[in-house]
Amino acid sequence: MTPESQPVRVYLILGSNMGNRRRNLSTAVSLLVTQLAPWLFSDIRESEVLETEPWGMAPGSEPFLNQAISFETTVPPEPLLEVCKWVEQKLGRIAREPEYDAEGRRIYHSRTIDIDIVLYGDRHIDTPTLKIPHPQIEERDYAKRLLRQILY
Repeated sequence: MTPESQPVRVYLILGSNMGNRRRNLSTAVSLLVTQLAPWLFSDIRESEVLETEPWGMAPGSEPFLNQAISFETTVPPEPLLEVCKWVEQKLGRIAREPEYDAEGRRIYHSRTIDIDIVLYGDRHIDTPTLKIPHPQIEERDYAKRLLRQILY
């Protein structure tokens, strides 16, 4: 991994709607800090934990606990995504192919943890595996609320 030349402020949204949701969030933050420690240049800023209705989920899905975190790092976007996916897998998230309803809308599934990279400095990234800013952030009022708590 080739680090960025200067630390970049990164914003993530975490969510959990399976098992001990609060513990899933705190364990995910701890694992992120542990994995990224050599490349962290600020303390982790954390929003409140907010319970939200499941967005885009199959009927009967449990509510989510969501939280936003922010930190400065020199880890480039793609390796940061790999760390996020590793944490999700470590906490038991099952990777599934996207499913769609009769109208072509994506159906999301319950998960022990979901970690989205929402912002990476002022960079715009559009690859098959990573889109920053997160393309659905404008549709998620809870995410904007949580981000406002930790934005500079």
